Amino acid sequence: MASSIPTKPYVIALEEHYSDPEVAAHAPGGGAHGTARRAFDALLPRLHDLGELRLREMDAAGIDLQVISHAPSPIQHVAPELAVRLATSTNDRLHDAIDRNPERFAGFAALPTPDPQAAVAELERTVSRLGFKGAMIHGQSQGRFHDDRRFWPIFERAQALEVPIYLHPGPPHASMVEAYYADYLEDFPNLTPPPGATPSTPPARRCGSS
Repeated sequence: MASSIPTKPYVIALEEHYSDPEVAAHAPGGGAHGTARRAFDALLPRLHDLGELRLREMDAAGIDLQVISHAPSPIQHVAPELAVRLATSTNDRLHDAIDRNPERFAGFAALPTPDPQAAVAELERTVSRLGFKGAMIHGQSQGRFHDDRRFWPIFERAQALEVPIYLHPGPPHASMVEAYYADYLEDFPNLTPPPGATPSTPPARRCGSS
């Protein structure tokens, strides 16, 4: 008689962020303070870890495989040359971490979207050479949404490679903040975390998803 004990399903977690210290160093100052700042700072050891701490927490949560992606970051907002350098270096470091634990980690690439053609090349490199599963893009790039035709070559290459582009929520456009949230943010400044640094964002910041 077959056992009636259910078999644990193989669990893959997709929205599993990390923060590369070199990338985070280029984040603009300001943002949250007080309780919100302390809460963010408490997350940093976990966001920076791509090894034993992450593996222990995966085991505790019953996660077999993480598809790891960079948290919202300055990469999509800095000058194109810097974006290319940061994306390449953080993707290489993520690849090294995946190589150390290939049965537990996979990756979505960070793309230097301020230079769409460079983003196409980085998507090709990370998928074809590093074995990444696709890429993650957050919110906007330098104030532009990703339905702008300048970004279409990225999606064209993803289609050719047969990999997904994960469109992740990001901070709303400045005009949307002014129209909808300005009064709230004046009275409740802790609603605004350090720009592009957290793995998820409070309600006032999530509404401007791409």
